[in-house]
Amino acid sequence: MAARRVIYRPDRDVSDDDQILVRFGRDADVAQALRVALGASPLYRAIPGYERAGAVCVSAFLVDDEANAVAILADTVWEHYGLTSAGALRAAGYDLIGPDIEDDGELIPHSDRHVDVVVCPYPDGFPPYDQLDRADRRALRQELADVYGDALRRFDPRFRSSVEDDVESE
Repeated sequence: MAARRVIYRPDRDVSDDDQILVRFGRDADVAQALRVALGASPLYRAIPGYERAGAVCVSAFLVDDEANAVAILADTVWEHYGLTSAGALRAAGYDLIGPDIEDDGELIPHSDRHVDVVVCPYPDGFPPYDQLDRADRRALRQELADVYGDALRRFDPRFRSSVEDDVESE
């Protein structure tokens, strides 16, 4: 398994006018996305304000426009995406942070555009997700499903990548 690390970047400003892209794949259901977010939550202890238990985040990217969004999707396996503004996310009460993400010491693709939407701090009263038994993991996902689903819906309507459409029409 790749060693992943979150690196706090206080210099990555996200203005309210910035467009934020979330990539959705075939597994766009909330439960699957939430499993990934909960597994990664301890990595966010590197972010001021979330040192105690980490954060549950939606991983996203800053984009200039829809063409830029499609270009970012071109080198990924994700088929669908959603866009919203940073201002709309903040108005809904979400914190936006711009950390770098490393896998095995290498920055992920488009790391310079990476931004996380903090859905909530990792909940009090639960050990780290990877230390929970199956029943407790399910209970935690059920507790957070609505709030996490609400965050993902901020990126609706979802669009289909025109790169993918071009491939399908051939």
